[in-house]
Amino acid sequence: FTHHGVDRIYDVDTAKAEGYIPEDYWVWRGMEDEYLYAYAKDKIAGMAADGQPFAFTMLTVDTHHVGGYHCDLCGSEYAEDYENVYACASRQLAALLGWIQAQDFYENTTVVLTGDHPSMDWKYMRRNIFSEGDYLRHVYNCFVNAAVQPADGAEKSRDFLPFDMFPTVLASIGCEIEGGRLGLGTNLFSGAPTLYEKYGYAYLDAELALCRLMQKICIRVTEGIHI
Repeated sequence: FTHHGVDRIYDVDTAKAEGYIPEDYWVWRGMEDEYLYAYAKDKIAGMAADGQPFAFTMLTVDTHHVGGYHCDLCGSEYAEDYENVYACASRQLAALLGWIQAQDFYENTTVVLTGDHPSMDWKYMRRNIFSEGDYLRHVYNCFVNAAVQPADGAEKSRDFLPFDMFPTVLASIGCEIEGGRLGLGTNLFSGAPTLYEKYGYAYLDAELALCRLMQKICIRVTEGIHI
């Protein structure tokens, strides 16, 4: 994070130091998302009050495997507790988005929602998803109040990979990207095809695997290990 210019990293120790949770507090992976959302609103409001462009990134964890974390805000409307956790997470996220949309800075602010992987709770998936047949799962991505509209044909059904999010997020806040590409990534708001769409997954995966192999060889040679 520090190598990529992040100037402040907030964790459970910071939460304790700033009084959001007691010194001896520890649940789930440190603290539940309820406290993270409270912190997020305080910090976002503070940064917005400075009148300068700002970025705030947060990672929620209550829905992580195995089974998620049933916090005090969770209900019991579903038979599967994992579903109660997800419903609670949805309500908390909706509340944060509603709060952001009610602020003066929202007009000039883009909110990006994305996951780092599908659910890892395989037992739940086998019971409730795969038992009904083949189902292709996707990571959820959503851009709220983006500064740019998708080009014709780029609105939906795109095949893309994580590195495509790099130029897409920048485009969503108003950056102009010549040619629609940065590094290996393609701006999904543009009409440019992603590498996945252009070459297919199998070919792209093989080429990237070869690049990783060559990188390892170069590192070993640099270290004086002869191959």
